[in-house]
Formats: sequence, C-alpha cells, structure tokens
Amino acid sequence: MAYVLLFGGILMEVVGSFFLKKANGFRNLVPTIMVLLGYFSSLVLVTLAMQKLPLGVTYAMWAGLGTFATVILAVVVYRERLSLSRISGLLAIVIGAILLNS
Repeated sequence: MAYVLLFGGILMEVVGSFFLKKANGFRNLVPTIMVLLGYFSSLVLVTLAMQKLPLGVTYAMWAGLGTFATVILAVVVYRERLSLSRISGLLAIVIGAILLNS
C-alpha cells in the first residue's frame, strides 16, 4: 500500500508540474488551482507513504520518477526536445530508482 501512495504522490506532483507552465506565473486561475492541488495532494500522499518506506528511498523515487515523467510529458505535450544528454540523465534516474529499491 505504501508504494501505491508513493506512486499516487508522484502522479500528483507531475500534475502540479505540468500545470505550472499553463499557470503563466499564477495569472491563470484554473491552472493555478491545479498546481496547488497537485502539489498539496502529492505532499499528503508522500507523507503517508513515508510512514512505511524509508525517507531516502521515498524522496529519491518521488523526485526522480516525478522528474522522469515530467520530462516525458513535456516532450509529448509541449514538444520539448530530447538531447542525448537528457536521455542519458533519464536513464540514470531510472537506474537509480531501481538500485535504491534493491
């Protein structure tokens, strides 16, 4: 159950991050609300996950997999470019998350 909470927290962090660009410096109301809801719910879910999971593993997975998913979403939705160095960084994040859980 702790991993379900963690992955829910990661998903909500990605939602919050995605809407940051659309919030336009917090000038657009609905995206701003989505940013706040995304980050708040992410913190709640990750805090609950930390009751059962180690801090280092939880935070590293939250930050790393959230970054990974946000980059992929930015490439798909905002047409941001992926360079070789960015792809290498994404692979390092995935490998790091796997190693932390072994």
